[in-house]
Amino acid sequence: MCQRAESIMQDSTKLPVEGEGPLSRRGFIARAGAAAALGLTGTNLLRAGETQDLAGSPAQSSGDMSRVVEIRSDHVLRDQKVDPRILRDMLRRGLLEVTGAADERSAWRTLLSPDDVVGLKFNQSGADTLRTTPAMVGVLVASLTDAGWDPSRLVPVEIPHELHSTLGTTPPRRDWLAEEVRFGEASDRLSGLLEQVTAIVNVPFLKHHNIAGMTCCLKNLSHALVKHPGRLHGNKCSPYIGDVVSLPQVRSKLRLHLVNALRIVTDKGPEAGAKYIVDRGALVIGLDPVAVDSLGLEILNRVRHRGGLGKIEDRQGEVSYLAAASARGLGNRELHRIDYVRHRL
Repeated sequence: MCQRAESIMQDSTKLPVEGEGPLSRRGFIARAGAAAALGLTGTNLLRAGETQDLAGSPAQSSGDMSRVVEIRSDHVLRDQKVDPRILRDMLRRGLLEVTGAADERSAWRTLLSPDDVVGLKFNQSGADTLRTTPAMVGVLVASLTDAGWDPSRLVPVEIPHELHSTLGTTPPRRDWLAEEVRFGEASDRLSGLLEQVTAIVNVPFLKHHNIAGMTCCLKNLSHALVKHPGRLHGNKCSPYIGDVVSLPQVRSKLRLHLVNALRIVTDKGPEAGAKYIVDRGALVIGLDPVAVDSLGLEILNRVRHRGGLGKIEDRQGEVSYLAAASARGLGNRELHRIDYVRHRL
């Protein structure tokens, strides 16, 4: 493992632990017993039980399926700190599940080319309160470095600037391209980052958003890669989110969506007020940003329900930008078309 990355993982900021009750041990044993009688074990056990919990019915084959993997650990937040060894194991397991590769290096090689300059798109909104970004950056850089990418070819975006010198990564460009581009009914200048990198690994938080309803994969890209994001918040950010991400300058570079759901913001987002931060201890990983966001919405709504909050939805009973993004061919939002796999480490 890259020593610089390992160092920053070990020094990650302390985290106050706030609980969201996981599946109890008794409940898991009961489910395991029932599954054993049906011949279900391992991944199939969790997929059968947990998908039904979230989606209302097990995933069914209907055209092309989008796989979304959630890896959880009750121990990744330990002694009020992120445990980097467990987080690395979670990342490894998620990569193998999403890609079907035999090992972590091969998984990255199925997603990226050896000569790629890789943008790692984090989210600075709420990061100071959630305090999981340094550990996440360290683990991701270490994983990619071990897979053969020199840190100088990695461009983390929206991280504390001092981490670049610690990890040896390259800071992102902060300029804007000269020519405006048109997307749907709007136009704007795009970030110079899109000329700097050849591939993007998207690393959003999972948070409530007081305008869009939620922010995860799609919004982490759309409103960060245009110069005037404030113009794109009308009508709950729909259809602007899908319009921006559909641009070939953006979509062609997307390789993986890796949601940092170690701690999630259930209300009053996108900033992270301590009252509405819940520990999830999870990574949610997939290739389809609409599918990942759709499962993220289900997770948020379940946690909100446990906290006495209502569903996140507009007057049509949905988060409208997800429907618009799906209509633009960015992915599946129907839960029966999402192959939802869960593992607990």
